[in-house]
Amino acid sequence: MKRIGLILVGLVVLVIAVALVRTLTLSGPDASSSASADPVAIDAEAAANRLGEAIQFETLSTQFAREEKRAPFVDFRNWAETTYPAFHRVASREVISKYSLFYTWEGRDPSLEPILLMSHMDVVPIAPGTMKDWEEDPFSGKVENGFIWGRGAIDDKGSLIAILEGAEHLAAQGYQPRRTVHFFFGHDEEVGGPSGAQKMAPLLQERGIRLHWVADEGGVVADGLVPGVDSPVALVGIAEKGYVTLDLTASAPGGHSSMPPGATAIGRLATAIDRLENTPFSGGIEGPVADMLDAIAPSTPFGLRFALANRWLTGSLVEANLRSNPTMAAAMATTIAPTLINAGVKENVLPHSASAKVNFRIHPRDTVESIVAHVTAAIDDENVKVSVFNPGREASAVSSTESDGYQILSQTIRDTFEGAVVAPNLVVGGTDARQFELVSDNVYRFIPIVLGPNDTSRFHGTNERITVENMGKAVQFYVRLIERGSK
Repeated sequence: MKRIGLILVGLVVLVIAVALVRTLTLSGPDASSSASADPVAIDAEAAANRLGEAIQFETLSTQFAREEKRAPFVDFRNWAETTYPAFHRVASREVISKYSLFYTWEGRDPSLEPILLMSHMDVVPIAPGTMKDWEEDPFSGKVENGFIWGRGAIDDKGSLIAILEGAEHLAAQGYQPRRTVHFFFGHDEEVGGPSGAQKMAPLLQERGIRLHWVADEGGVVADGLVPGVDSPVALVGIAEKGYVTLDLTASAPGGHSSMPPGATAIGRLATAIDRLENTPFSGGIEGPVADMLDAIAPSTPFGLRFALANRWLTGSLVEANLRSNPTMAAAMATTIAPTLINAGVKENVLPHSASAKVNFRIHPRDTVESIVAHVTAAIDDENVKVSVFNPGREASAVSSTESDGYQILSQTIRDTFEGAVVAPNLVVGGTDARQFELVSDNVYRFIPIVLGPNDTSRFHGTNERITVENMGKAVQFYVRLIERGSK
């Protein structure tokens, strides 16, 4: 027994030793100092004022009557042509589906696969009843006290104007790319891109164009948003979740409410939703989430670094901790969100049916088909019909962190945002980028916008804004990205 005890103690010591060595030797990617980057002289105030002008164009994407609101897109196009003359001299422009803009800046070497930088012109409307809560008019584009205010500053005109500023800066200096650079600015991303990106990507495929890599919106520079990491964390989306909404329709005998049957349609529907919410999809630390944890681990305090570096030992504890954070929980599994419910016509009449719409954001491990099967099994009631409300979209492919595109993005981020930790990420929302999997294996999602704890609610919300300083850095970022990416 003594010998067995010594063996067990030895094994425990060995496990602890291995875990400590893994923790102490953990290192992140090569974070070359920004001193190695060529300086980029940018007039941040002038760029901020031009973003303010762009915000004044009310390029709204609404759910209905969109074609009646398209004049601002044409006005914006004309403004961009006048405002960025050097870029428009060197790049050809095509108008896709009347409003989306596609530019080609021809490279010197046509044998090289081109790259694509993306953004979108459209913005979401102001939520009814919230106009009074804005500190500045949401379409004023006012530049004051170090901020640029207005709808689109974060999503996504800040990035779009920074791209144009960067391209204009290089074109005015006579820069000539070796590799062709394409630019795509969609006009309907906020409603899924049916006439923009969904037309553009197949058009490139028809032309036989294969893209070396693609960069669109998605992750941001998260400052103070990643627990345990004091440095800003630049989250580069290497994939995005899919999307589907299912209809649940429960049926039961109708009639007078004074004589209800044992099971009513509304009761059946409520039970079905309760069963579904209590049967979550399987999740876990894998794919982009695992990659992100590996990237941030070297920058965390010793205790957290120990846990992240030794997930073979601490995995269940780490996962439980992550599940307490709604953002991380959403990144680890397909989510379930009942959003609409409809039943009844009068308070004393039993409805024959009751229906609900449930929205799912699909993790890459799941599919629309597997979600329907999961929901049907969870509800387990032949009187509740499960059907797909919209066509849905599968989760995107996961792009490599070893590609030229990811490495170029990473180094450019580190050169622009001193001390930033670059980490791959799963984007839980949707972007136009997913459409371009048709023509590229390397699709990334990142905008050089800094968001802190007080800024996340501004995204699609009230008092959207970015700092003038951030705008200057965003332009620097795209100057460097275009230069590096087009070599």
